[in-house]
Amino acid sequence: MNRIVIAALAAAAATVTSWSIARWLDRRSALGARPRAPLESWENEGGALAPGLGIVETSQVPHQ
Repeated sequence: MNRIVIAALAAAAATVTSWSIARWLDRRSALGARPRAPLESWENEGGALAPGLGIVETSQVPHQ
């Protein structure tokens, strides 16, 4: 008898949790996407590479 009550309480808690999460997700999606500011990066400052640069060796391992 005690096991049945515990199982029923666990099922009720899972149902309420599932319903709450579904309602929260529905409400959140109904709000729509919030506008975001445009991304800024160093690439917006004139390009990814400085003019005239070729391949730059960045390895710390000495080459022979």
